[in-house]
Amino acid sequence: MFIPTPFEEHLDTNYVPPGSEVPHIRILIQENKDALPQLEAQIQALEAVRTARLSFIHRHAALLSPIKRLPDDLLCTLFLAALGHPSDSSMKMSNKHPAVVLTHVCARWRYLALDTPRLWSSLTIHPPAPLNYGLFVGNSWTTDDSNSLRSAQLENPRIEVALRWEKELDSIIRMVGIWLQRSKGCDLSIRLQASDPGPQAAMQLPTTVLASLVDLLCNSSSRWEEATFMLKYVCSEIIHSSFRRIFELKAEDVPRVRRLNLTTSFVMMPSRCDMEGLPPPPNQNTGLLGAPQLLCLSLGGIFADLNTLPVRWGQLTNLRFDGYIDFFLPTKVFGCVEALALLRLCPQLVTCNLDLAPNPPTDVDLGRPVALVHLKSLTLRYSIPDQDFISRLSLPSLKSLSLLNYLHPIATRASHAMEAWLQTFGHQLTDLRVTVKNFTQTGLVRSMDLLPNIVSLKFDHPGGSPYSIKPHPNAPEEKEPAIIDREFLRRLTPPSGEDNEEGATSKKPVWCPKLEEIELLTFGGEEELIQFIARRRKLKTSLARLRKVTVQFKTLQEIDIARALWDDGVDTSGLTLKMTYPPRVSLRSKRSYSSSEDDFE
Repeated sequence: MFIPTPFEEHLDTNYVPPGSEVPHIRILIQENKDALPQLEAQIQALEAVRTARLSFIHRHAALLSPIKRLPDDLLCTLFLAALGHPSDSSMKMSNKHPAVVLTHVCARWRYLALDTPRLWSSLTIHPPAPLNYGLFVGNSWTTDDSNSLRSAQLENPRIEVALRWEKELDSIIRMVGIWLQRSKGCDLSIRLQASDPGPQAAMQLPTTVLASLVDLLCNSSSRWEEATFMLKYVCSEIIHSSFRRIFELKAEDVPRVRRLNLTTSFVMMPSRCDMEGLPPPPNQNTGLLGAPQLLCLSLGGIFADLNTLPVRWGQLTNLRFDGYIDFFLPTKVFGCVEALALLRLCPQLVTCNLDLAPNPPTDVDLGRPVALVHLKSLTLRYSIPDQDFISRLSLPSLKSLSLLNYLHPIATRASHAMEAWLQTFGHQLTDLRVTVKNFTQTGLVRSMDLLPNIVSLKFDHPGGSPYSIKPHPNAPEEKEPAIIDREFLRRLTPPSGEDNEEGATSKKPVWCPKLEEIELLTFGGEEELIQFIARRRKLKTSLARLRKVTVQFKTLQEIDIARALWDDGVDTSGLTLKMTYPPRVSLRSKRSYSSSEDDFE
């Protein structure tokens, strides 16, 4: 808005008005100052009108909100879709759990959420770690006298920690009770990850509180459909453990369990046998393993013989087993013979994941062949069985194979075993995950020619693991293990038609023409990777288009790969890139200099 003034030509210049003009200028300024209060009042009035209009619009628009028009059944379906898997961190029982958040939106949503039992059917429970030995000195600190309790806390800060631990456990127990009540008769998914120090002469409370939590869960065992127990014993005594009731459940106590994950670990080794002469649980008395509808079983390392467990092996469709734990009798191993015997018991398997001990001597009889006509996914860890083992297997439906040995075997022998697997099953595989150092370089190249239908290819790399087993210094000289280098990636890269690098690439077929996902856990060439992605993303090609690329570089970052692809005009819609690099070494540590607050006494 322009306000006329006789001084227009002098504004925003270095003009110095004479004394005769100064009073006139001051009068003009005061006139405009006097007009400001009225304008401010008008502005405030207009702002109030605008605020009222906006509020009117928003409140009336809310009446037309599409989600308010949804019927209750569809809204409940959306509520259930908002839930993640029980293993997700967001599913941990707290006030941030999706089901709890839904109850805080409005009265209608709260009513529907509380009236939808499936929202409360997944219980993910991760209590705080138990306190160290000696934090509880009997219950001598428990008193009704608040002054005495406060004095005890000041004298012994560990008591305050113990009280907070107890308060946290009590809160979890109350929350579990609410979840169980709201889930009504719905099937339950239970996930408990906890540690128990067991009863000790000077430590009684932890076992009591944890036992109350376990009892509350076990009282609803008839509704369990999926159960995951990751239990740690901090002491050697387990016969009086808080977790004992879990292992005392009978098969008839868990009629609905279809999926079970049971993992136990020990900070201190337990006695080999309990009072009944049985190994630590899970063992033959663990009725939970005999659930009549159990289809999916995951077992951590165990002490008991598999053959003594009450599992209904013949009905399992999914199995994972982490082998034996036996420091008292090292001759008990889960190797090729035991694995084949187990597979013969499980003819309905669809997925199988086993931790195998090293191969037995060549003169060991592996027994009769095993036919698993439904098996689609097989994972073998720790050891790679050789041709004798492979020849016993009939796996016509196998599509996914993972052979993971991180113990740095002698590359030549391991490569022969890897090649044998791929020669037998490579033509039917769509998903493959292997460890690079299990191949020689020539063995890796030969193996890649055996994978015409691979869609997902993942190369693990063990790196400098402290558990790596190195060849004996007097052993015969072996070939170097394989690496994923630039030449390897070029064989996965289709030619451009313009630059063929002296025609070398065009004379050899491109590996894995159906490849859509690749993972390289050690690599060093950014430019080669960009070229590989760009050519694999072409629309006019007979090769499948890449959808996901995961690379862990062994060199520092020099190129922004996503930006480089964009600059090259590569269509990256629907493409997922996950790149990680080693961190740059700082020239200074976080505390290069002493603080003025340091205590030098």
